[in-house]
Amino acid sequence: MTTPARVSARADTTPPEPEPDLEAIRQQLGQRIRACRERLGYSQICLAERTGLNRSYIGALERGEHNPGINNLARIAHGLGIRLQDLFTKRPPAPAATQAAPQLVRDRSAHVRVNRTQFMQLLEQCAPDRPDLVIIYLARLGVDFHG
Repeated sequence: MTTPARVSARADTTPPEPEPDLEAIRQQLGQRIRACRERLGYSQICLAERTGLNRSYIGALERGEHNPGINNLARIAHGLGIRLQDLFTKRPPAPAATQAAPQLVRDRSAHVRVNRTQFMQLLEQCAPDRPDLVIIYLARLGVDFHG
């Protein structure tokens, strides 16, 4: 029969690490997302369009109300054109490696088909004060901008 190993009666004298303040971390992350978004001149709607996330979700993240998953953080970083790790630093973000310079029109004979009714509705809804949404819409349709 084997003898059980003796457990040391000495208590570990190293103080435990303090619990991280998760609310403060969420607040700081939200402030960082907002600062990066505003630096680019994007609205919450614009960032939502670029990431595929809901505008109210973006707003809640910026207020520190949600605990985002890594997939959504990666989508936000990509939408902001920064690296994922730049969401957690205080220094100005470096451009993401995937952020490409605007492309020139490759084939001037190529045409993009747009539903006139839907496009006119989009223009009526957001063009006067939100031209960035029109640009996003056109880019999703494959329109290349130059100049």
